[in-house]
Parts: sequence; C-alpha cells; structure tokens
Amino acid sequence: MSAALEVVLEAGNITDTRADVVLLKHAQSFYGADQAVASRLVQVGIPMASFSVPIGDHVFIETRGAIGAPLALFLGTVKLGKFGYHEIRQFAARALKALESRSDLRHIACTVHGPNYGLDEDEAALALVGGLVEAFTRGAGPQGLERITVVELQQKRAERLRTALERGLGKSPGVEPLTSGWGFRVKRMSQHVQAPPMATAGAQSLAKPHAFVAMPFAAEMEDVYHYGILGPVKGAGLLCERVDQAVFEGAIIQRIKERIDTAKVVIADLSMANPNVYLEVGYAWGRGRPTILLVRDLKELKFDVAGHRCLVYRNIRDLETLLSRELQHLG
Repeated sequence: MSAALEVVLEAGNITDTRADVVLLKHAQSFYGADQAVASRLVQVGIPMASFSVPIGDHVFIETRGAIGAPLALFLGTVKLGKFGYHEIRQFAARALKALESRSDLRHIACTVHGPNYGLDEDEAALALVGGLVEAFTRGAGPQGLERITVVELQQKRAERLRTALERGLGKSPGVEPLTSGWGFRVKRMSQHVQAPPMATAGAQSLAKPHAFVAMPFAAEMEDVYHYGILGPVKGAGLLCERVDQAVFEGAIIQRIKERIDTAKVVIADLSMANPNVYLEVGYAWGRGRPTILLVRDLKELKFDVAGHRCLVYRNIRDLETLLSRELQHLG
C-alpha cells in the first residue's frame, strides 16, 4: 500500500485529462463536467442508462477512448439542490472506498462540485479535497494510489482555489507542500493511530452563516464579484454563495429560495438590470431578509427599486470599501 499521495490542482478540461480513472457524480441528472463526460460516452455508443445510477450506488464505465481516462466512476448522489458541503465530503470518501476494488489504479482525476450552483467555491473545494485527503490518511483508496488531480476549467478560478487549499490544508497533520510544483504530499497514518480531523473549514461549512449574492453572470461582472464582493463578505465571517443563471431552473430555483431563506444577508447587484436578480430581490424582501442593493449607475435601476437605498460604486475598490462598511453596520 502506498504510504504517500500527491494532491494537485490544475487548470484544464476533465474530458481531456490523462488519468487512470475520473470521478463523477450522477445527481439524478447530469450537470457541468458530469454532463460533458456523459455526452462523450453516449457518442461512442454507451447508453446513458448504464451510468445513471441511483442515490447511494456506483458504477464503473470503460470509456472506450471517449475521454482522456480509460475508466470513469459514477456515484449516485442526492439531487443537485441538496448536494451541499457535507454531501461533497461524503462523495469524496465514498469514491475512495469504491475504488479500493481497483488496487492497480495510481492516478485519480476529479472536478470541484458546487460553485456554479450556489456554493462558496473555497468551501466546496475544501470539502472535496479535505474529504479525499482525510479518507486517504485513514487508509481508504486503491493500494497503489499515488496521485489525485483536481481539474478546474477556468484558469482564474483554479488560481483562487489553489490559494484556498493552501490556507485550508496548510495546518493539517500529515500534509506538506510538494518540493517541486504546486500541490501537497499526504501521508497515510499508521493502522494503529486514528487520523486526526482535517484542518479545513470544509468540515464545518454547514454551521457557518452565509451571504447570498444575486448578480448577473457576465464576464464584465466577474471581477466585481471576486474582488469587490467576496472579500468584504469573507471579512465579515460569512460564506459567499451565488447561483449561475445557466442552471436557473427546476431544483436550482428551489435551492435559491432555500439559501435566501437562511441567508444572514442578501447582496444584490442590480447593474445591467438582469430580471433574475430582480426576482431574487423580490423574494428576499417577501421573506424579510436583510438586503443590500448595489449598482454602478442609478440610471440602471428599474421598477420600484429606484425608491430604495442603493450603494452606488464607481469601481471595484470603491465597492469593496462601501460593502465592508455596510456589512459592519449589519453586524
């Protein structure tokens, strides 16, 4: 049994990643990277029914050259709206346990679940990687396992997630930075010594209060979110959650409602007059949630919102200052 494991995070496409096996979920439907892989498998004649696994089950699929890895492991999970931080951590542990039957596997590839459907991206990454690392230190996984590669499609997000993992795993027992390149070396614990819990916030995410952010998912707004909103929210001790409008349907609408219902504060950027953002603001008001409205230019405001107080920001630095001050007032 291998005594150490390398964990790395790279920017790339999971469908093209070279590994022995790719870990995927079936959240009773397919989304994101899982959907991209599923589509490729169908193209080479593998029926979707063969990897549409129910909750709690798993299946190995020979990929027939459809993706970079020769093998895919699909794990059946709860529906996407219920697949939170705790479920991601369980998914990681379940995956390593299932892979124990394939002792010859040395390299696993996977993606981070959560950021596009509303989870705090840092916490989602910590939940996944923390779950994988903790399971490995306790002895789970293939005997020959040497490397886990976490693949992120967006280069900027990959850089942010690396920073989050450095903070979250830096003080974990048995985890140390690689001497060459970015990543961590993880040691298995003795069979006679219980592995200590990971020093990662991912295990505690359910207990943390969160801010729900409603804003357009447009390229020009990405820096607004990551540098103008995320910092003040994290500085206030809150998780920062938002939902990608590309999956704004079905269970995702229900998740939006649930996260607004339980949010300590709702932050809405009304720039670009996006109708989904107005819908989320209306729901938040109806539920009596504290709401902070943001806008780049008062001329962009529509409907009755024009009569409510908005923080008008000129640039990202200005937004960071205004929002930090407002969150302090909210306590």
